[in-house]
Amino acid sequence: MDPRARLAFTSLALTSLVACGAPTPRPREKADSQPEAHAPGRGTEETVFDDLIKTEDRARAVEGVTQDAKAATDKAIAASEGGGSGDQ
Repeated sequence: MDPRARLAFTSLALTSLVACGAPTPRPREKADSQPEAHAPGRGTEETVFDDLIKTEDRARAVEGVTQDAKAATDKAIAASEGGGSGDQ
């Protein structure tokens, strides 16, 4: 292969690799603009597990409601069986 053709091919290949590269990342916003980063169960500003952590936080938030409903159901079952107050 001719040295000029090799140089032209190499230049074309490098130019296409540079053109397909990722754009410059935007600067991050301050942590004050992301209040959910400081929610319970969070130790960092942003992670790849944000969706999972948000799901866990939502589950923790409704856990009390679920436990109250369970206690009311248990009490109703005990009362229907004639077991009394339902306290165990």
